[in-house]
Amino acid sequence: MARFRFTLARLLDRRLKEEEARRLVLVKLEGHRRALEDSLRDRQREITAGRDEWRRQLVGEIDPAALRHQAGASIGLLRKAQRTVLEIAGMEKGLIRAKQDLVEAAQARRALEILREQRLAAFRAVEARRERDQLDEFAQEMDRRARLEREQNEGRGAA
Repeated sequence: MARFRFTLARLLDRRLKEEEARRLVLVKLEGHRRALEDSLRDRQREITAGRDEWRRQLVGEIDPAALRHQAGASIGLLRKAQRTVLEIAGMEKGLIRAKQDLVEAAQARRALEILREQRLAAFRAVEARRERDQLDEFAQEMDRRARLEREQNEGRGAA
């Protein structure tokens, strides 16, 4: 029995590698975005903790230098948080493009897989037809031999 060989197997392998490379790019971008989001949450917690500390300092004796220092620190944290938000927003276009690239790579790979499946089905159909033809030929040969034997046996019995 013949073996099926997909002539575009190398191209399919290449498309699989491209898809995996694009998946890795997307994973890295998403990981970076998650790290930025975690950083933003940490800054938000620091800002909240700073506000709570600032409110505590407003009770009792007030130290203007400490309040000024606390306000400056809060403003610095707000700026860092805003930069992080802008960085996350800037990544969105890259993430969308990376997702589109991955979808395109997956579609290109899948198109080749469908072609391979179609060619494999056609190959199997041809092989099945060949096997049937060989079996038919074998059965006809067996029938012909059986007829010859009967004729020879009938010829011996008549003589």
